[in-house]
Amino acid sequence: MDSGNIKKLKNELNQIKNLKIKVENIYDHRYDNQIPKGIKVYNLACSIMFVDMRNSTDMTDENGKKNMTKIYKMFAKLVITAIEENGGRVYQIMGDGMLCSFIGDENKNSGEKAFNAAKTINDYLKDVYNEIVEDSWKISCGIGIRTGHIFINRIGTRGKNKTCKVAYPSSITNYACKLCNQAEGGQVLFDDATYNQIKNKDLIKEVDKNKLGTCKNIVGNIWEIKYGE
Repeated sequence: MDSGNIKKLKNELNQIKNLKIKVENIYDHRYDNQIPKGIKVYNLACSIMFVDMRNSTDMTDENGKKNMTKIYKMFAKLVITAIEENGGRVYQIMGDGMLCSFIGDENKNSGEKAFNAAKTINDYLKDVYNEIVEDSWKISCGIGIRTGHIFINRIGTRGKNKTCKVAYPSSITNYACKLCNQAEGGQVLFDDATYNQIKNKDLIKEVDKNKLGTCKNIVGNIWEIKYGE
């Protein structure tokens, strides 16, 4: 990059750095085309869930790309069905992982909805998906959940070749992802805020945070429930 382009990029980054962000509270899910550009962001109280398939690289080596495409499609269909049945929304699909959100209402808190969705996903894997596929196609997933507030906004570039995507910056997004990464197949990891919203706490156990890498920095306790044992 020549000195002129470096100066131009530096000026553009400084403009972003000096933006005065405007925050608007919202209380429902928004589609991507409803998310504002520019300086306004939406603030949403919710529970964020990350779902990620385990051992997908090894499965691709064993089954090939064409069969893995089918597996991804079946997994996505299953997860989306479970999320929507429990009042949630899938925000992003990233290969074998999904970012999902749940909003509380007069009937259920967001954490209760997310927890129920995690159970539904694992039930559908056991009783539906894994029942109809051969052994090399069978899958499990790790799930991480955290409850709090997120910002929703658009980030990217303007111009002819623009890349502009919706983003969900917050500590609960980051830590839900980290919890998901630490979760074993059939394991759901979640924070205190989610735990406190769950009515039926049978089979839930506290986890030693020191064994969970950077997740140990989460304020409060970390909890788990395991399926398939």
